[in-house]
Amino acid sequence: MSTTISELDKHLVEFAQLLRDFGIRVSASEILDAMQGLTLVGLEDKHHVEAVLEATLVKDPNQIPWFQEAFRAYFASPEAQKAWQEHSEKQAAQWQEKLGQTRKELRFQERDLDLTEEERALYAQLPEAEKERLRQFLERSSHGMKSGIPVDHAFQPMVERVVRGSLEYWRRKLGEDFPILPPGSFDGVHSEVEEAIRRRELEFLSQDLKKISPEDWPEVVKLIRRLTQRLASQISRRYRADRRRGGLDMRHTLRANMRYGGTLVERRYRSRHMGRPKFVLLCDLSGSMLKYTEFVLQFVYGLSSVVSGIETYAFGEGLVRLTEKIRSGQSFQDMVQEALPAARGEWGGGTNLANALETLMREGAQVLSRRTVFIILSDSQTLEGERAARYLANIRRRVREILWLNTLPSRRWTEVHAVELFSPHCRMYECYTLGHLTHILSERLG
Repeated sequence: MSTTISELDKHLVEFAQLLRDFGIRVSASEILDAMQGLTLVGLEDKHHVEAVLEATLVKDPNQIPWFQEAFRAYFASPEAQKAWQEHSEKQAAQWQEKLGQTRKELRFQERDLDLTEEERALYAQLPEAEKERLRQFLERSSHGMKSGIPVDHAFQPMVERVVRGSLEYWRRKLGEDFPILPPGSFDGVHSEVEEAIRRRELEFLSQDLKKISPEDWPEVVKLIRRLTQRLASQISRRYRADRRRGGLDMRHTLRANMRYGGTLVERRYRSRHMGRPKFVLLCDLSGSMLKYTEFVLQFVYGLSSVVSGIETYAFGEGLVRLTEKIRSGQSFQDMVQEALPAARGEWGGGTNLANALETLMREGAQVLSRRTVFIILSDSQTLEGERAARYLANIRRRVREILWLNTLPSRRWTEVHAVELFSPHCRMYECYTLGHLTHILSERLG
């Protein structure tokens, strides 16, 4: 590393700001500590420099992967940084071109629609057929074809609501992964760090939870928090919209106004949905399921801000209520050790879902209502499958829906007879990665 002492202050301040941009808090005193450390070890060995900066600037071990990516990008060769900057500037030009095109296309009577930059960016990512449908809607609405009814600018707010409703639908359908480039973040080094973090997240999203190493668990837990925050925001937006007269129903509004040639004369609203869902989570605690259960519990409880109630049970050969243990903040490992002392003895005969469902219906029936989303996490390998299916059918008549998160890959479902027994009474999903879990809950709740 060829940095001179006279340049050290400048580089440390810039690097500290880069870390702050990615959520790592760095104080002035810590920058001074880093300066003293580098003065002692020198600047010749890049690995020594990285070790000093990590020791003085990073307080949370979970943030070390982010620090490592920032260090790699900031202290990369000038050639690499130049290439990243050129790529970033190319993306910036494409971004501006896309936004400019949306302003030409999203107009009502030659006037720009009042849409946010994020909404315009979302429109730019839509399939071409969907963009054409929206353009045709705006054209018909602008001219009031075949209606004979004069149309003026007073209709524009209604048109904008319809367009926003369509874009919100596509936001939910596309999820959080459509490529929107945030304005102002086209610095080459920033872009490289963002891309590296994204690649790392995608690896964890597609990795079997059972195969994640203990060293990576803190990083995965942090990713779970971010995913649940995104999903909670998505659910919250939908819930707030539903409370406003049910929200504008774009499809029925367009259908009702076809007789006016597309001019928005009448409005149709969605009926109110049931209130925020309640969760009842039933987790299989057989040995092969423990890692899946731990991660899913963290994910579901991350939604507690937008879910009105979460009741959690575990089953092996019988049923155990875990709700209070989890709310108290007890660690998963301690909970298994202390709350389930019978797991090794009384439950030695194997997993029995039928016993668990029977006990739940007898002792916890009050948590099963039309607002309840009943989630079962299990590989579906259980004793007394026929009996369990009968109880499952009974519960299905009481609740909003049953989601079965099956940790067996779907290609193996034909090997387990219980899958065929349970499928008519629930929505069964392949679910052994965070990507699966995020998609399922986004689809069913968002």
